[in-house]
Amino acid sequence: MENDWKTLREQYLQKRVLDQIGWYERKSAFNKRWFHYLRTTVIVSGALIPLLVGYANGPLEWLKYIAGALGAVVAISEGLLSLKRYRDLWSTYRLTAERLNRERWLYENGALDEYAANDEAAFRRFVQRAEQIMASENDEWKSYLQQPPTSEGNK
Repeated sequence: MENDWKTLREQYLQKRVLDQIGWYERKSAFNKRWFHYLRTTVIVSGALIPLLVGYANGPLEWLKYIAGALGAVVAISEGLLSLKRYRDLWSTYRLTAERLNRERWLYENGALDEYAANDEAAFRRFVQRAEQIMASENDEWKSYLQQPPTSEGNK
């Protein structure tokens, strides 16, 4: 009977916890990349607009069209940042991955009194905590969906 819960523990750690940590890390990295890409686009495009408009005289009058296009790029990028909430998701996924990883290390090293026995009861407590961490991320996600989008620059 003891081998049954140890087998279950190994399967749970590999197929649930480590898989979820990897998923949260990948999603965090994806959202971080998009947040930085779009924010950089806004900063660079916004900085170029007054420069281009300043030189859009005489033979360089065509620069005003580029400035106008960059204005559209800024508006679209800001809209995507607000709608997709890349920064919120990046931090939520990163935090969840770190919390789950921390709990795994505490469990595997018996660092808490409730994990020290390294028995079936300790494993059950670990499963409850790990599932609670993952459920709390789902609750945060729901709260983000219920809030109206805000500008990333206002945070």
